[in-house]
Amino acid sequence: MIDSFTRNQVIRRAGHRCEYCRMREDDDPLFTFHVEHIVAKQHGGRDVLSNLALACHQDNLRKGPNLTGIDPRTKRTVKLFNPRRQKWSSHFRWDGPILVGRTTVGRATIAVLGMNLPHRVALREELIAAGLRVERWHVERRR
Repeated sequence: MIDSFTRNQVIRRAGHRCEYCRMREDDDPLFTFHVEHIVAKQHGGRDVLSNLALACHQDNLRKGPNLTGIDPRTKRTVKLFNPRRQKWSSHFRWDGPILVGRTTVGRATIAVLGMNLPHRVALREELIAAGLRVERWHVERRR
């Protein structure tokens, strides 16, 4: 269980955005975002800021304890994106409401987390149509 002080630090550091798909907390009113372990506790991950990330409900549930995924293009097993060690924009880019993997890490992460499932793309299309630009989700902040 993450204490409230640590939880608030993770939320502030993430700018109230999922650190994987960049969805803002207020863009998804149905679910509370999770403070997730980048390396799951069952794999030795600890409750420290350097191992915690803010994740939307869907990304957290699909990621689970996974540390790797298969890049759909190369069919190679690669590590998933680590928001504490890697720059988001190096691995991902937007094509309208579609998230595109720039690297093996990006493509594998998109696949494992189901970031482009139809209902997720539809939600981003609705947000864009309402005047909320996708670019708003991927403003990169230096850590």
